[in-house]
Amino acid sequence: MTTPTVRRIRERSTFRALRRPAGRAARGPVRVSFVPLRRAESGEFPQVGYVIGRRCGNAVARNRLRRRLRAAVQAAAGELAPGAYLVGSSPQAVVLGHPELVRTVREALLAAASCGPKPPTGVR
Repeated sequence: MTTPTVRRIRERSTFRALRRPAGRAARGPVRVSFVPLRRAESGEFPQVGYVIGRRCGNAVARNRLRRRLRAAVQAAAGELAPGAYLVGSSPQAVVLGHPELVRTVREALLAAASCGPKPPTGVR
């Protein structure tokens, strides 16, 4: 079994840190918040959480959109910096095709990570 390249956010402190993100970006119906984490917290992998509101449809439609967003994030995983990402969407994301959703999510993830401060790399 291979190690996942994207992990779920599990700690409450990470969700609290995402309330005041270091970087934010929106591309079309996708919005992303980013917080760089210390290596001890996140390891080498990015952590991702998803926010899908009720406006996106019933539970079946929201879960389908969440799975599609997970696949889009996984496609861009090799380019992501370690840290915590919160990916949200508006109802317009439901009608996007897969290639367009992947491109939109990738652009939003990279833009959010690039506008935040960089985590410390070494100990002085």
